[in-house]
Amino acid sequence: MTTTPTAPVPLRRNREYLLWFTGDVAAGIGSGIGQFAYPLIAFAVTGSLSAAGIVGMCGATALLVGMLPGGVIADRVDRRRLRMLSGALGVATQVLLVAVLLAGVASLAVLAALTVVDRLRGALLGSASDAMLKRLAHPSQFPAAMSANQGRDAAIELGTAPAGGALLGVHIAMPAVMQGVGHLLSLLCTWGMHGDYRPRDAETERAHPIADLVDGGRWMLRQQARVQIALAAALANAGSNGAFLALTLALAADGVSAVRIGLLTTAFAVALIIGSLVAPALVRTVPTGVLAIIVLVLVAGFALAMPLASSMWVISALWAGTGLCVAPLNAAVMGFFLQITPNEMQGRAGAMTGLLAMGLMPLATAFAGFGLDHLGRVPTLATFAAVCALGAVVLAAGRQARRIPASPLWGDYARGEGLVPAQGDLAATGAVDR
Repeated sequence: MTTTPTAPVPLRRNREYLLWFTGDVAAGIGSGIGQFAYPLIAFAVTGSLSAAGIVGMCGATALLVGMLPGGVIADRVDRRRLRMLSGALGVATQVLLVAVLLAGVASLAVLAALTVVDRLRGALLGSASDAMLKRLAHPSQFPAAMSANQGRDAAIELGTAPAGGALLGVHIAMPAVMQGVGHLLSLLCTWGMHGDYRPRDAETERAHPIADLVDGGRWMLRQQARVQIALAAALANAGSNGAFLALTLALAADGVSAVRIGLLTTAFAVALIIGSLVAPALVRTVPTGVLAIIVLVLVAGFALAMPLASSMWVISALWAGTGLCVAPLNAAVMGFFLQITPNEMQGRAGAMTGLLAMGLMPLATAFAGFGLDHLGRVPTLATFAAVCALGAVVLAAGRQARRIPASPLWGDYARGEGLVPAQGDLAATGAVDR
């Protein structure tokens, strides 16, 4: 007797996925408003731009410090409980911020402490949410799920800055109120989920947290494709973001208004949304390794063309082209990573990959200003274009990365290359009809 393979439940009818996605959207909107408004709140309270910068630096440092421990925690504790705890602590932090603002007792030290608490909360507990996706979607749905995440993030980026500005116009505490509401909605959505989101079976023996971290690092180093892609991503992030920062500073030095410069971000976000709509079809048909190399070459070309553009419309079109490219690239790479990463390794792998991918960002930020001052606009942007192109070279030189096929063949390729066990790791709670 033969058995008929179970078909995946469409994501739009998957109750657990919809609750997870809605909670992520709510928390993302709140956090986006908060990240935009917090430096302005710090400046309004202290009257010092330096103080606002110190608050931002404290938050960024806390985020980096908490990433690796957060990955370990996400692989040791029930991820649903971690997301609920994140929501509850997020609400509490914003309630406290509203209280100090209304009482008039906010200061540099208070605001710095609150931002450290909030960003550390996100770093330590935030990995759990993304790690849950392995249990929510069938492997064949990973590209669509990652594309939906890309569109979600772009839409949030597009709307949170205007919303944050409008809320600040109502009252200085209103952004914190909305951020708290976002965390509350995320908490309620997570409370309504009933799947099994434990990273490991109850009978699995737990190692020491340090041993877990070391084990995760060894596993990462054995994943040649992941290391190659993460290195290429680090170069691409440094090149594209450095180019955008350098372009922004150069336009500001030319006297271009902040409003017109802000349109570049709008163009990028709109293009990212459009790219996320076409990404699933591209990821299903174009080999992931080939797609990644083509995208990085295109991004390098856009960066190289930017200093030669004489019109803001042309510059916006080039930056929008980057957004169109980034969406399918992220959907392909992140979907492939999701498939080859065991459920019990999702937190650590995500945190380590994220650190690798962002590792060159501080250098890119520093070089943007230095290059404009000492080299000029064209050499600086050409350098960042070369960094993007180097990412394509890294992928092309890595046999395992460049040979990654289109998404329907990911499972067979991963097993053939020894990236997953022979049986695969394809189970997805709530993702298939039973």
